[in-house]
Amino acid sequence: MSEEFTLTPAADAASTQPSLLRRLFRLKDIGFYLMIALAWFGAAYTNTDAQGSRWYWQGLIPIFGLICIITQWPNVEPTIKARALLVFRQILHWGVLLLLMQLVFVATTRGFMDTLDDRQASFLLMLNVTLTTFLAGIYFDWRLCIVALFLGAGAIFMVLMQNISLLLVYAGIIAIIAYLLWTWLYNHWQARHATA
Repeated sequence: MSEEFTLTPAADAASTQPSLLRRLFRLKDIGFYLMIALAWFGAAYTNTDAQGSRWYWQGLIPIFGLICIITQWPNVEPTIKARALLVFRQILHWGVLLLLMQLVFVATTRGFMDTLDDRQASFLLMLNVTLTTFLAGIYFDWRLCIVALFLGAGAIFMVLMQNISLLLVYAGIIAIIAYLLWTWLYNHWQARHATA
């Protein structure tokens, strides 16, 4: 008896299904991963250099807008009118944020608004980017809402690190003093037992 190997529909479907790695890193999803990576880098950069990070966030807005246009391009009807409308809406959406950021930047650097320091202004800019990205997620693609969650988490992380950084310095100083005191007492104790 010879057995023939035949593919059942379930086995055929399983063999044509792409791997998990290919499903995670589809070309249309890479832009969103890039946005998340840029957001986390921006949060870390803002934590180290609040003044310089303002330029980073302003430069990030056109990149976010371009990523949104590229990811939405295949989902739009392939007519000139529909694609021009997509580009116009994205430019308007991200352009308003860029204008708002410019106003905050000018107001805090020209002395119009002395109540905000560099860190607070950078945090405000990050919150504006978070809100705009979340709204883009509501109107254009739900995955942008996830990017906005990462942006918001980065902003909160920046504030927490700023608030606990002094506490971490004190904890480090206390740990060093405790270590030095422990080694001095231990050496003193060993010297005492060695002579006894």
